[in-house]
Amino acid sequence: MKKDMSKDPVMVDENFPPDMHDLFIEDRLLGLIYLADGKGPHRTILFLHGFPGNEKNLDIAQMLRRGGYNVMVFHYSGSWGSRGSYSFSQNYKDLKAVRKAIADEAFAREHRIDRDNVYLAGHSVGGFLTLLAARDGMDFQGFAALAPYNLGNQAERIHGGEEDAHRETLDLFEGGLKPLSGATAESLMTDIMENRTEWDITGNPDAYRDRKMLLVIAAGDACAWPKIHQVPVAEALARAGGDKTVASMSCAHDFPDRRVALAETILEWL
Repeated sequence: MKKDMSKDPVMVDENFPPDMHDLFIEDRLLGLIYLADGKGPHRTILFLHGFPGNEKNLDIAQMLRRGGYNVMVFHYSGSWGSRGSYSFSQNYKDLKAVRKAIADEAFAREHRIDRDNVYLAGHSVGGFLTLLAARDGMDFQGFAALAPYNLGNQAERIHGGEEDAHRETLDLFEGGLKPLSGATAESLMTDIMENRTEWDITGNPDAYRDRKMLLVIAAGDACAWPKIHQVPVAEALARAGGDKTVASMSCAHDFPDRRVALAETILEWL
């Protein structure tokens, strides 16, 4: 019988109940980890939010915890109180730093993490970072990209002279600056343009061949337009072959009316 992820558990381990630990990684990155019920060590999901991170998907994290997983989230440099300056290229460096922290034996023991079973999930720009990590062979057991926003392809559109792409991207960046420090719309634009070739996530499908991957398309997305940002990823994964799952949901970018379905899809894939 499929577990109802919208229901609270009937019983918990009295000695090792579900818990939450706050994190301050490298004395600069704020975050938290939801600990699953039981002594563990538990399989763990690192969940990346998007730009700027208004939707943090903590409800999804809670449901995944009820499914038996630890779930860890953090804020990139220069966002939501984390120290430093914000940029997309720094986001990826932060991801690498957090992955290194998870691999530390003492850190894993403190937070009941099974270091051999760590998965990466990300929404929007977090989904883009997840795909970069999969392409680059970062050490995760699986990669779940949820309505990924393809910064590399967006930069190529701008480079190719698409005025609509330039305008919509600047508007997006300007609208997301309030919780960020050290960034401007212009600095973020420079960041994606300088990295547009390196950030090609669909041009080499073979890089994904040996990866366990999930792509969830938000079919009604008016931010990461599916035909531009998401469908090309699905096509690349199909060419790659192997353990790939692609799902589509009729909803907007943030999966606002598909929260339980999204959590269940991730758990079924896991």
